[in-house]
Amino acid sequence: MRGDSMKAVIMAGGEGSRLRPLTCDLPKPMVPVMNKPVLEHTIGLLKSYGITDIGITLLYHPQIIKDYFGSGHSHGVNIYYFLEESPLGTAGGIKNARDFLDETFIVISGDSLTDLDIDKALKYHQSKKSIATLILAKVDVPLEYGVVLTDENGSVKGFVEKPSWGEIFSDMVNTGIYILEPEILSYIESGKKMDFSKDVFPALLSSSKQIFGYVTNNYWCDIGDTHSYINSHCDILNGKLKINIGEQFNENVWVGPGTIIDKSARIIPPCVIGSNCKIGSGSVIGSHTVIGNNTIVKNNVSVVRSVLWENCYVENGSELRGAILCNHVNLKNYVSVFENSVIGEGCKINERSIIKPNIRLWPEKVVEPLAIVDRNMIWGAKHNSKIFGENGISGIINVDISPEYATRLGAAYGSHLKTGSKVVVSSTNSNSARMFKHAFISGILSVGIEVFNMSSLLTPISRYSIGYLKAEGGIHIKTDMENPNLIRVDFMDSRGTSINKYSERKIENSFFREDFKRCSSQQISRLNNITDFSSYYVRDLIKKTNVNAIMQQSPRICIFSKSEFVLSIVGPMLTNMGCQTTCYENFSDIPSVTSVLVETNCEFGAIIDSNGENLTLISREGIVVKDDLFEAFISLIIFKRSPGTTFYVPITSSDVIERLASRYRCVVKRTKNCLQAVMDEILSERSSSAGSDQLVLNFDAIAGLVNIIEYMCVSGITLNQLLLEIPKIYIDKKSIYCPWELKGTVMRRIINDNKDKRAELLDGIKLYLEDGWVLIIPDADTPAFKIISEGSSAIAAKEHCIRFHNIVERIITNS
Repeated sequence: MRGDSMKAVIMAGGEGSRLRPLTCDLPKPMVPVMNKPVLEHTIGLLKSYGITDIGITLLYHPQIIKDYFGSGHSHGVNIYYFLEESPLGTAGGIKNARDFLDETFIVISGDSLTDLDIDKALKYHQSKKSIATLILAKVDVPLEYGVVLTDENGSVKGFVEKPSWGEIFSDMVNTGIYILEPEILSYIESGKKMDFSKDVFPALLSSSKQIFGYVTNNYWCDIGDTHSYINSHCDILNGKLKINIGEQFNENVWVGPGTIIDKSARIIPPCVIGSNCKIGSGSVIGSHTVIGNNTIVKNNVSVVRSVLWENCYVENGSELRGAILCNHVNLKNYVSVFENSVIGEGCKINERSIIKPNIRLWPEKVVEPLAIVDRNMIWGAKHNSKIFGENGISGIINVDISPEYATRLGAAYGSHLKTGSKVVVSSTNSNSARMFKHAFISGILSVGIEVFNMSSLLTPISRYSIGYLKAEGGIHIKTDMENPNLIRVDFMDSRGTSINKYSERKIENSFFREDFKRCSSQQISRLNNITDFSSYYVRDLIKKTNVNAIMQQSPRICIFSKSEFVLSIVGPMLTNMGCQTTCYENFSDIPSVTSVLVETNCEFGAIIDSNGENLTLISREGIVVKDDLFEAFISLIIFKRSPGTTFYVPITSSDVIERLASRYRCVVKRTKNCLQAVMDEILSERSSSAGSDQLVLNFDAIAGLVNIIEYMCVSGITLNQLLLEIPKIYIDKKSIYCPWELKGTVMRRIINDNKDKRAELLDGIKLYLEDGWVLIIPDADTPAFKIISEGSSAIAAKEHCIRFHNIVERIITNS
């Protein structure tokens, strides 16, 4: 027997309040199970028994269901929708569909899972010639269900809704699935809220109408809370419920098309991984885990008995244990989410935070780094009114920064320029950076700004192009070779330097208010496409360099970079200048670089980052010149070349620079610890050769390397000889978590408790000690303090750092 002539009504108006936050933005029947809405499984069950005319009652977020299923033809059925203006109850909703129901029909809940044998249930119903047959299921603890009392013939004798233990006279409960005759509609009042179990069935019994209960041995689960939601997935993976999951990748492992799993990842059955996912190296996807489509799990992540919906992004080292992540959740590095916790749609959990068991985060919440969340977050999402960090804007591609976000940001930037102004927009040569470049360009053009669309450029060449093209500013988009999912955006003024804080605030205000300048179609400016601009930069750099001195010395140099694009510019340029250059794209660590230098008899090696900004030098003796030592090194070159000059460094730099400056009658001035502050001060000296040298040596790895080679060749001095002139530097650094609201308290206490010490308050609090100094500076981007110290020895520097780390920790603990 098949249900070919039978119709069905699915009750899909449920709000699912007990399932929140899963149902904050979804009707309960659209909650995904095995990466498909529960309602889709129900429709599939009906279709498998030949039931193709299906009515669906709607109330909560009805358009979501209608948009997903449409007419039903794509699912092989015909769907008819019946919208309730106000809640009508289970029976009232069926009455609303009365014109559709002209024969025996089945009523089934859209938010439960079952593989009911409908043929057997229908045969039972027909054999009893009943007006109504209730599908019953046995449960161990029926406290949350409606208990149904029947006699030995299956005839229903009574109902007890959500009984106490003293009222449990049966373990048979009402599943909310009924096979009914159209006659029953006459017992339901139109437009009135009525339920079958509370109103209609008791009324039938009172009028001596027989109704029956059919006990099914098939699987049935009411997804009433998050426990049952997780358990339903486990039941399916354990084979208790027969539904179509898809094709198996391995035994009891289902993987969708387009998914990439690293060879070192461990996939422990049973589990499901959706389509177009990515599982990173060293990650473990444990048993009874279901991962939604388009979800990215980075490296060394551990997921066990958890359900992740679509488009989630789980970063390195995070762990999930019995948790649920809704759509578009972003877990940053080393986040822990524990049992029965639910993270609502669009939430962002920052680094090293812990979500304790049984916690609910409503949609769009932001959890600060290092936070321990031990209570639900329903109201008051942390709204971040800042998009600029210490150095521009950065975020995960299509998680923190999307193309539409970039378009709005481009419009906000362009709105603060005069109509008809010209700006440079460039990117590195990655596909993702180019995509975002075009998104930014669309936003900028929309507000009447003319754009120079540059082909692939490195950051310093982009800065150079602004002055060359006489533009009012520029935007450069770059990715990181070490973390290709991270995108960074630099906003620059007409000088090619990073925009100031005032300009950042203006852009942020326009962005959040969406207060964009709009122009007519006649005011939309043209797009100027410029290719191979790097050649202009190289030509100008060669013109400014003493190439004859380099050719006479013909230094042998090894260039290392992870970027083929960087090497394609630097290698030929240095060769044309007379250097004997060897380029390496594949290198692992400093020892490998040192061994190459010895093998090739090179005088030194230069490591250039993928964006052409940062330069590290390696001597043949294996000395690594970077960070504080590199800063001292370039200061020495400038002091030697331009005695009496002024040199600008951030407040975090070593005092060794002042000691070097005193040898050459030079002056050192300190700035705030940010790129823009240092650039601003250097640009005030740009008319001098020393100012120009400072700019390229600090922020342009390519021109800086040429500058260093030129100085060595002209002076006849080697890298090692220069390094011998620099005193030892001993600096230590630590970071400590501090809630945003306590940063002011910490700063006040540090100042009050150290009035006996010389202090500098340029950026943070710098305290001068007997044999060094310590800087306590609030982190601009995270709830943390940076503690930086310098001492007369490595031990002294470390002791200073630990001492003030402990002081800050005590202040936070006691506040």
